[in-house]
Amino acid sequence: MKRLYALLLAAMLLALTATAALAEPKDAPDAFVLGAEDNLDADIVVVQALDMVSWDPTNTSDLSNGYVINNVYGKLFTFDADLNGIPEMCESYNRVSDTEWHFKIYEGIKCHDGSILTADDVVHSLNRTKNGTAIGALFGPVNEITKIDDLTISITTNGPYPALPTALTHQACCIVPQAYAEAAGASDDWSHPIGSGRYTFNSRLIGDSIKLDRFDDYFNQDDKALNKSLTFKVIPEGSSRTIAIETGTADFNVDFNTVDYNRVVNDSNVALWRHYSQTVWHLGMDNTNEWFSNPLVRQAVNFAVDRAGCLEVGHNGQGTVMYNCATFAPTCLGAIDNPLGMYEYNPERAKELMAEAGCPGFDTEIIVFRDEAERIAQVVQADLAEIGINAQIKRIENAVFASTIAEHGAPMFVTSWGAYWDPDLFLARRFGTAGIGGVNRVWYLNEELDKLVVEGRSSFDDAARAETYKKVQEFLAVEAPECDLYVSVMFALANKDLKGVEINVERPYNYYKLHY
Repeated sequence: MKRLYALLLAAMLLALTATAALAEPKDAPDAFVLGAEDNLDADIVVVQALDMVSWDPTNTSDLSNGYVINNVYGKLFTFDADLNGIPEMCESYNRVSDTEWHFKIYEGIKCHDGSILTADDVVHSLNRTKNGTAIGALFGPVNEITKIDDLTISITTNGPYPALPTALTHQACCIVPQAYAEAAGASDDWSHPIGSGRYTFNSRLIGDSIKLDRFDDYFNQDDKALNKSLTFKVIPEGSSRTIAIETGTADFNVDFNTVDYNRVVNDSNVALWRHYSQTVWHLGMDNTNEWFSNPLVRQAVNFAVDRAGCLEVGHNGQGTVMYNCATFAPTCLGAIDNPLGMYEYNPERAKELMAEAGCPGFDTEIIVFRDEAERIAQVVQADLAEIGINAQIKRIENAVFASTIAEHGAPMFVTSWGAYWDPDLFLARRFGTAGIGGVNRVWYLNEELDKLVVEGRSSFDDAARAETYKKVQEFLAVEAPECDLYVSVMFALANKDLKGVEINVERPYNYYKLHY
């Protein structure tokens, strides 16, 4: 097993160093000024690794889903390159008190069916969000969402909630016209979505493609779509996505596989863009599992895994190794790279912890659903074998990942998480009681952590909050509910002439700006 790992790592290193004098990728965003020569009626083809899951915003938190449906539905707030909330349909807002916020939408926002959006639609949508599972703990602090007048809503919370505007950027907060949402809910058919976003739905072939057409009546004509249509093409295999850009069959690859880095970085026909990231690749463990319920075994896993090896095979070394167990990217509020200085790659220490736990070793599975995760899992598999954990790698479809987690069918798994700057937007969801049934995929429950989460949002003073989040990270370092591996650099591959490329800390985005 270790020999397989060594061969895999050697092959990746060879690929990385084979080309001399590599050019540097471009740094996003792509600043541009529209000119008379620009073509604003192009049909743009975007390739991605995974298909979307549902047009119902409250159905899933999957990134490949959100970055499609955000084009069809509008939200009160969208996000900037650092995932901070900035107004979209919200004309103005103010915090009336520590526990009440007022939000006013623009007048005359037209929906794709010709109806005019009102506060009733917003209240109905956000109450669906609050009662759904996709957003989970993000709306945990929200007590009530009510209408003040036809354009204004009130949101009250059970205490200070500094992150509320940014929470409203989540895809689950997409505003769906009430009439359509009620009809789709009654028939359980969301296949022909109606929103108020920059694009209208055209067609979808499940597992293959989604096509959206520009909505010419979008309410903000100063920020309308700069292309005629978007087609999202699903291509699971990484190099095939690269070839689609190289051959001109697609314009923009939002899931660039770094195994092709050397091949494209000096190719004059394409442009490789990069951006720093808050995407944390991690190894999850079901904390209800017989052995993973023991924190000593979870600590052993954190010592056993060679994170540098994972980064090398997962993203060709393009990223930063981290020793955190709380999904804190280095740019998050109060982030600590290695809380308590606790972890390093130390197989011997891992063996000691296994013995201390009385664990003789066991068989398990590592669940993956994409190429990078499968390569990482091969490194993890070899590392765990050294301490007596025999893990088989099982690849499943992204669409069934959530149900696999819900059924405790993933004792271990490799995936990624796009962290917000504000930890309050992911801590309770990832590791709290409120995240069960949502994205608390490791099934970790601890009342002490729940109290720390509440403490972290109890002030509008970021310095005080950072101190609480230091305690959270130290607490979770000992508990080790998961094994964070590294933060990857974010890339996108495009036709060399494509303009409007932007990447945030989570993913390439703002596809409506793409044009020639």
